[in-house]
Parts: sequence; C-alpha cells; structure tokens
Amino acid sequence: MSQIIEPRAEDPVRVVLPRTLSAALSEAATMQMEGHRWSAQNVAAARGVLTGGGAQMLLSALAGRLDRSDPSSPGWALLALPATVGDEELQVAGAGVLAALGCPFFSIRQGNGRLWIGQETSEAKEAASFGGTGAQTLHIDAPNVEQVPEYTSLLVLRGDPAGGGVSLLGDLRAAVARLDETDREALREPVFFEGQAENLSGVGAPRMPFPVLEDDQDGQPAWVRWAGKMLRDPRNTGRTAVLERFAAALAQTTVAVTLGRGQLLVIDQRRMAHGRTALGPQQGLADGTRRWIMQAKATFDPAAPAHQVLAGAAAGRRNDA
Repeated sequence: MSQIIEPRAEDPVRVVLPRTLSAALSEAATMQMEGHRWSAQNVAAARGVLTGGGAQMLLSALAGRLDRSDPSSPGWALLALPATVGDEELQVAGAGVLAALGCPFFSIRQGNGRLWIGQETSEAKEAASFGGTGAQTLHIDAPNVEQVPEYTSLLVLRGDPAGGGVSLLGDLRAAVARLDETDREALREPVFFEGQAENLSGVGAPRMPFPVLEDDQDGQPAWVRWAGKMLRDPRNTGRTAVLERFAAALAQTTVAVTLGRGQLLVIDQRRMAHGRTALGPQQGLADGTRRWIMQAKATFDPAAPAHQVLAGAAAGRRNDA
C-alpha cells in the first residue's frame, strides 16, 4: 500500500459573486430543464447577464483560474456566492456561473429531474458515496464513460456542523509527470475498470475497460481517468502496483479546502481530481442540520463567456508580439 500523505491545507482565492450579480442571474433565469440540460433559454439569459456590465472581473477571475493553456493556473475555482440568500437563488446563481463555461447538466438520472442533485448527508448511505459521511478518495466523476464531463461542481447549502468533510483536490497532470515512462505506458493500456456506468445522461456509452491515461495528438495528457476505488476493484487485480504508484504521486499534489454555505467549487476534470475527508461525529445531529452539498456538471463551450475572455486575451498577446 502507498504511504499516507496528509494533504496541504490551502487558503484559496475566493472569486466573489456580488449580491447584485447573483440577484440578476436569479431574476433572469429559472431552474427549467430540457431533458438533462439546463434549458437553452436559461443558458442564454445567464450569459446575457454575464456579458453585461459588472461581470468582467468575475469572468476574468474565473477564466484565469481555469485557463487550460496556462500550466500555472490551478484548474479549479472557488466562488463565494451570497450566503444569506435562499437555497433556490443559490442554485440558479450557481447554474449561471457554470453557464460561463458551458451548458450545465446532470449526469445522474433522478426522480425530480432537477439540475442540482444531492440531499442532506445521511448515515444510511454508503459512507464513501456522495451524500455519505465517510472519506471519499480522489476521483473524477464518471471516468468510465465515452464523454467524461468536462467540469464538475459542488455547491454548499450547509457545511458539516461537526467540522469535517474538507474537500480535497489533486493535480492529475502533476501526478502523471511524477511517474516514469514505464508506468505511464502501463496506464495507457485500455485494461482498467471502475464501478458501473448505469442510468447516466449526457456522457455517452459506458467505456470499460478503459485507459487511465489518454494522450492527445501532441502526446500530452488529455484525460486521466482516475478513481481511488480502482485500487479495490477486483477486476484490476494484477495491475494494482502501478495504480498504487499513481495514487501516491497524486497524494503528493493534494490540497485541502474547507467549504462553507454559499461557496461553489468548480473543477476542471481534465486537470484535477476531487474527494473529501470524513465528516465529523454525526451522533446527536438533528435532521435538517447536517451537511448538504449539491452537484452539477457542465460541458465545455468555446463560445461561453469565460472562454471568450481567454480567447480575447490570447488574441491580444498575438497582436502585441
């Protein structure tokens, strides 16, 4: 087994969504869906707000933290939405922020058909699952499908009153760079398994087995299809040594971030894995007081406002050269 490495605590730069901008998004859009996607009308309305006056600082900060062309950018962004507004307004405003990157959608089919999935934390759930109380190993969402979601996000409606559930973020590409070429070649083999891929939307067909490491045409990592649960999957028996080495490398890149109400963590899945520490003791906590975090995904859309900011900056640099 790999050595346990404590993640480095980080005091992140929080991108502030001003109350006026949050209110404008909530007034312009609704939670109306078209299948598994936030409706096109909502996406257009949110982008209209974001491309109007007063949103440029937000877009520049979001774009800068998620700039794939800049290896020094974090690959994740933590936004501070107004914590005192209602849960519905937080969800609409959070969806509006995701529309700056692509089209918000849900990948896990659910009975209510709403964009944001998730319920109050319950000890009845499997401890390591979303909404459970245990630790969750580093992973990307849906590593075992044809179309891995480009972005995933977590919106905090209520933090853990027992003080646990710290979010973990691991740099996938930095971890790959720590491996030798023999290990990278082994991870490129399409022989790995993770869980199941059932009742999903917007992600294509299941892809199993799959390669952990997929390179682009330039030989750079395009996807690192990783989930810590792969170490315990019996279908990977005989290949766990290289998975252990990758897990150890990823642990060395991991930071810990504490989230509170109204905070929206947006993660570029091409670059970062996420997980959490265990929640604090839940005994004695009443229903309606436990941790409550929602999740939504987003596609990558080059026409979205944040990417247009990056395209404009790149064009400016070319003109100056």
